[in-house]
Amino acid sequence: MYHPFAFQASEDEIDFRSTFLSALEVNLASNWSKIYTAEPHLAGTNYGLVNFTKEKFEEYGFKASVDDYEILVSYPNEHALNLLEEGDVIYTAPLQEDVLEDDETTGGDDLIPTFLGYAANGNVTAEYVYVNYGTKDDFELLKGLGVDVAGKIVVARYGSIFRGLKVKFAQDNGAIGVLLYSDPGDDGGITEANGYKQYPKGPARQESSVQRGSVQFLGGIGAAPGDPTTPGYASKPGCERQDPHDSIGKIPVLPISYREVKPILKKLNGHGVKMTQENWVGELEGFEYYTGPNKKTELNLYSDQFYNISTLTNVYGEIEGEIKDEVIVIGNHRDAWIKGGAGDPNSGSSSLLEIARGLGELQKQGYKFKRSIVLMSFDGEEYGLLGSTEYGEYAAKQLSKKVVAYLNVDVSVSGPVLGLQGCPSLYSVLKKAASILPYPEEGVGSLLDHYISHNGDKIGVLGSGSDYTVFLEHLGIPSVDMGFGPVKGSAIYHYHSNYDSYHWMETYGDKGFVYHNLMAKYLGLVALELSDREVLNLKVADYADYLIGYFEVVKKKIPKTWLKERIEDPDTLKNLLTYSEDETSFMKSTAHGYYKAKSPLPFPEFLKHGMCPKHQGSIMHLLEDHEDVTLGDLLDSTITDLEKVKETTEAFDAKSEDLQLQFDDRYSLPFWSRFKLRFLIIKQNKLLQYFERNFLTHKGLHQREWFKHIIYASGRFTGYAGQVYPALQEAIEDNDFDRLVDGLGVVSKTLRRIYGELS
Repeated sequence: MYHPFAFQASEDEIDFRSTFLSALEVNLASNWSKIYTAEPHLAGTNYGLVNFTKEKFEEYGFKASVDDYEILVSYPNEHALNLLEEGDVIYTAPLQEDVLEDDETTGGDDLIPTFLGYAANGNVTAEYVYVNYGTKDDFELLKGLGVDVAGKIVVARYGSIFRGLKVKFAQDNGAIGVLLYSDPGDDGGITEANGYKQYPKGPARQESSVQRGSVQFLGGIGAAPGDPTTPGYASKPGCERQDPHDSIGKIPVLPISYREVKPILKKLNGHGVKMTQENWVGELEGFEYYTGPNKKTELNLYSDQFYNISTLTNVYGEIEGEIKDEVIVIGNHRDAWIKGGAGDPNSGSSSLLEIARGLGELQKQGYKFKRSIVLMSFDGEEYGLLGSTEYGEYAAKQLSKKVVAYLNVDVSVSGPVLGLQGCPSLYSVLKKAASILPYPEEGVGSLLDHYISHNGDKIGVLGSGSDYTVFLEHLGIPSVDMGFGPVKGSAIYHYHSNYDSYHWMETYGDKGFVYHNLMAKYLGLVALELSDREVLNLKVADYADYLIGYFEVVKKKIPKTWLKERIEDPDTLKNLLTYSEDETSFMKSTAHGYYKAKSPLPFPEFLKHGMCPKHQGSIMHLLEDHEDVTLGDLLDSTITDLEKVKETTEAFDAKSEDLQLQFDDRYSLPFWSRFKLRFLIIKQNKLLQYFERNFLTHKGLHQREWFKHIIYASGRFTGYAGQVYPALQEAIEDNDFDRLVDGLGVVSKTLRRIYGELS
């Protein structure tokens, strides 16, 4: 067992910050980018890059391993798209991107065709309708205007929501096929119409570029990330398989370029309803943004893919720390839709190898890692977070017990502006690390100064769309996602296109690979700051501040007529206070609180009845006469609970700082005080380590049981974007009073448990 007082202070103690950063003054990110982007690496293919990643981990002193899963994926075979007028073919879309002389990645006989993963096979011919972004609201608006999409092919532009939900909403409304294209109106003015030249001669979008991607439903109603045939459990050999169509569609879909869509949409001019709303009109030359259909024109859409149970391989590298039950994980995915993928994901893959190199140098210099640091290179993220989700489901117990934080980098660089989305408990350490690093642009100051100038002093909300999803929203592990993205006026990033290439990156995205290097420094430094400090570098009072702010956002959305409505069901009122056997069992299994720790601390007695006796709160008085309890009363009592959590967490953070100070000065303490301090720190760290697990609920979200976090989830109608207090917001959206009350009960019990545990 790790003993924090068994060693003597050394004058030769290694400065982990300067040693790590010095190792990365030599920047090798471009080397790794060239290797990762030189050949195709769709999920489940290119085992050579599995071996390369594993060998690099081993070269830098990590204990490396591979982990296989057997997962349903689809690969392109044949496709075709024809425009018909009165039965005759008048245009055939090439369905391929131009080969560019300046960009060698765009040529050769190993290019991956334009396709969408998990799109259904089919050959359909029908009239077609323009549906804007294909959101739920867009389809409802069309219905109100009398535009029927049933039995038709719909044409939607990328943007606003996850592409898979565009397909789901189209299918739900009776469409028989979908086309997806990128509209120049979504390029922030960096267009030919505004005088910019197309890539490779300039920063505008290449007109033949096509965004590939997955059309899995991801966070939609009834769906979950991961292998669609194994929802909620791991896809190991011999596992039971289920019908995948809760998570993938049944209609064919093709992605096309804006050059290919122009002759198709021009035929809708003068037909259907002309849309003049600003958010419906893009900048496609020659198209007046009519809905259609045009009775004289049809589309023939053909898509054929191979569906196969394929072996997907994750690669892990570990430097073992002295505290083996406290682990920091840094993750990135390795698979890409195209041969290149210089931004997504291989800017992150390059930064990950640089982190490995820097940490390896620390280890070589004799630095003793306090906590284990594990690097993970996932396969299959692009299809639906496959490798990370299956691993998270397979290793759920070990991850829940051991992982302190998950740090995700996907697109490490596609521009110069740092973005952070994550759990508030990590924000303090993220700011500390950013304050140490200079921003490359002269006169800006530190990376932290840069971040605050663009984002203010706040951290963004996590939703979904990358590998942190299973860690945070299924397992309750504090997570962060980070990357440098475009600023207004930046060159267009050709997301999931052949033009997301090494040439684009070195010419427009990150000349000199400066930001690749900065991301490696930043992310590695965050991991070290979490690993090295004796008392875990997490701040729970920061979380309390965000909980209060989030709740105010939700409260404003509640219909005022609901506030005086009584809560009369005795069972509902009882559930506001007490835990069922299922809830208690779930909390034990997911390492809620400190009772799973290897410490002499008992299971908290107050969990047996849902209330800490010292902090019963106003809700007890409300329930003395349940006939008078209204929703407004429950909201007020929840706000009281939030205020108590804020007060308690501030005291708890102060205690963490005091314990760290005592540890720093431990050699001035008598032995018995050092021994006592050791157990106080163990207790404090376990409360910190498992703090995020408190926000898991055994039932999961309504119709999305896989998503178990009560504070963060991807929006069920957006897919990517995060939603706070999702159960409460979904109940309000669905006009379901009883579900809102139930959700408030879960939140209130969680808050009372937290201030009971931390007091």
